[in-house]
Amino acid sequence: MATLYLRNVPPDLDAALAAAASAAGTSKNRRAIEALRRGLGLDQAERIELVERIRRNRRHVDVDVAELIREGRPDEHV
Repeated sequence: MATLYLRNVPPDLDAALAAAASAAGTSKNRRAIEALRRGLGLDQAERIELVERIRRNRRHVDVDVAELIREGRPDEHV
């Protein structure tokens, strides 16, 4: 893994990063990496790949969901 050093980080950005890290129960380093991934769109690319992998691996089940819901309802007596 590469090491990245940031200089001249504005105090408000540092405070916001510290607050976000504290709220998430993680480190500023981890939170900064997450923010960089989001900012560069890498997290979205990973999600798209995960969804595609799930779609490729899922099994098709031929079920009438509406019928299952109707079967689960008690008989209504009006």
